[in-house]
Amino acid sequence: MARSSKKKEAWDDNGGTSTARAVERAYEYLRQQAIRYGFRPGERINEVEIAGSLGMSRAPVREALNRLVMNGLVAFEAGKGFLCRRLSVKEVTELFEIRSDLELAGVRDAVANASDEDIQIVRVGWAEIVKNQCGLDIETLVDCDEQFHLDLTELGGNVERVKYMRNINERIRFVRRINLEEEGRRATIIGEHSRVLGAIAARDGKKVKELMAHHLYFSAADLRSHVHEGFARIFADDMA
Repeated sequence: MARSSKKKEAWDDNGGTSTARAVERAYEYLRQQAIRYGFRPGERINEVEIAGSLGMSRAPVREALNRLVMNGLVAFEAGKGFLCRRLSVKEVTELFEIRSDLELAGVRDAVANASDEDIQIVRVGWAEIVKNQCGLDIETLVDCDEQFHLDLTELGGNVERVKYMRNINERIRFVRRINLEEEGRRATIIGEHSRVLGAIAARDGKKVKELMAHHLYFSAADLRSHVHEGFARIFADDMA
């Protein structure tokens, strides 16, 4: 207990900069927990316990949680406090639909606006991933997949669209990871990414739209299946 108190004092006595670091540290920890459902859906997030485990006061934890509420990664209910977000088929479906809208607009603008040099940079980066694909674990694959789609969106030149994409990526990552674990999905994704980039480089807007729409398509049954698998993993200890 004495050691914990000293940590708090050392953290808080350095003024605003130290407080900002505490908020960022709490935010990053809680963000990762929220993305991965380290808390169970609907579970109350205990600010006091989190603050104690991080060796800081409750204030930066609360500020971090408020930021996560604004980003859709944590919920807040009057009388209950901060809660882990629900895992909802409806919400996941809507997020995938919005993601598709944003990305189709992004590749359309990439064909029209991106420089040859910027397109080539993305192609070279992806070619390196293709070369090393056999050594990718699932977490790295998810990271590479997310970055690829962000790179395409950035090629379109709309900064606000990229911000929305980052937020949606975080909110769907848990379900997206389950999809990427499916047998044979790795090779399919890598090949589709390469073809999309080739069509962008060729400035073939019609082909890009067709390839991207196919790549982003998820049936309602697939999404329901992934959400149900997510529930099974989150509550695995209860089902054992």
